[in-house]
Amino acid sequence: MVHLEMTDVQLCAHTLAINDLPNELLIYIFSMIDLESLLAVANVCVRWQELCLTPCIWDNTRLIVSMKNYVRVRDNIVPFVAKYLKNVKLQYFKLYSQVRVSLINYCPNLTHLEISISQVDSCIFDDLGNWPNLKFLSFRNSLIAHSPENANGNFVYHLPFEKLKYLETLILSNFALTHGSLYSMLQCMNLVSINMEKMKNIPSDFLESLLRTKQSTLRALHIYGDTLNDDIIRSISNCKGLQVLHIMTCKNLFDSSLLHLYRLKNLRSLKLRHAYFSTTALLAYFSNNIFHHLTYLSLSRCLHVTMQVAKVIKTSAPNLKELSFYHCPFVVAHDFKRTELEGLFKIELLLD
Repeated sequence: MVHLEMTDVQLCAHTLAINDLPNELLIYIFSMIDLESLLAVANVCVRWQELCLTPCIWDNTRLIVSMKNYVRVRDNIVPFVAKYLKNVKLQYFKLYSQVRVSLINYCPNLTHLEISISQVDSCIFDDLGNWPNLKFLSFRNSLIAHSPENANGNFVYHLPFEKLKYLETLILSNFALTHGSLYSMLQCMNLVSINMEKMKNIPSDFLESLLRTKQSTLRALHIYGDTLNDDIIRSISNCKGLQVLHIMTCKNLFDSSLLHLYRLKNLRSLKLRHAYFSTTALLAYFSNNIFHHLTYLSLSRCLHVTMQVAKVIKTSAPNLKELSFYHCPFVVAHDFKRTELEGLFKIELLLD
């Protein structure tokens, strides 16, 4: 209930019930609630059901399918809201075949598909062509069953990027893509966020082509790093709009690579994991730059990070909110002063 006091003329309070609100306000309210609540609201009355089926409400409403609810979702929820549904997440899931037909037949308008900590059939890659309007596609921490293998024992798939023209965000898991599939990724002109940090042996020539194509648009790059070299780092540094750079292993990079990274002035999140950069190079990199936008930094497993480097980071990244020195040798040294480091930053630290 909302009570409005008419103080100017000292009249009695007028009670405004929620059904007195105009449709526009109710639609806005309904767009802010989760799916389960939205379905409950739709059962209140005919007016609310009609408002709940307003297409704009479903722009940010996500259907989460798990092993526990997939029967109810498949038989009850999906047919009811299918043509409005844009965002689906499969979580802790092993029976993709059980919802496959429902998603393909009833949900042609998906723009977000997330498969998280799940095991799905390899037919998912063929099915992607049914959702040409996908903007967000994620296979985070997921496994694919019935997988073809190449001579090296790696799981290899073809993703139909040529059919996903509107893709903006791509998150892949620890499997390989065919050569043709990798290069078809270049046709995704709207792709600005790419996460391949669990994919190994990505060809260097493909990375060069990808970075050249995305030079003016790339905003986030997560990559494993086993095939990186100075030339590719130089290409990364040409992506001046890059805000997120996460390299899972920097073992093949040298101090000269840090010289190229000087050019990235808009970084908000930086991970240089398992690097052999010298202490001198790290001190130079962080002392010669002011990272105004940087809020997350990880130098986990970097052999030559020292307390002196940490102190320079404190000055160069004034807006840092999270810092990781996980498994850095100086942290496990007998003379390491944990309280000194924690007192220096007073932010979230990951040390061990």
